[in-house]
Amino acid sequence: MKFAMTKYGFASDPRGAHVTMQWQGRTLLGEVTSAYYDDASYVPYVRLRIRHFNGEPWPIEPTAMSIDVLERTQAGE
Repeated sequence: MKFAMTKYGFASDPRGAHVTMQWQGRTLLGEVTSAYYDDASYVPYVRLRIRHFNGEPWPIEPTAMSIDVLERTQAGE
């Protein structure tokens, strides 16, 4: 699942979401700590700052559309 977006940005606050991404043959897993608008490139993107669950930052700051959001469910449902 991806983040829901509107023409103005995120439909809801992405902070605290648990996300995953394939990167260089590995699966990165972590929690979104912040988001920012990166307009330094030709095509502007919304980028995310993400930390592993042990507190270390991810080695990259991916675009919001390149990651997958994990859905939270109740145990036993």
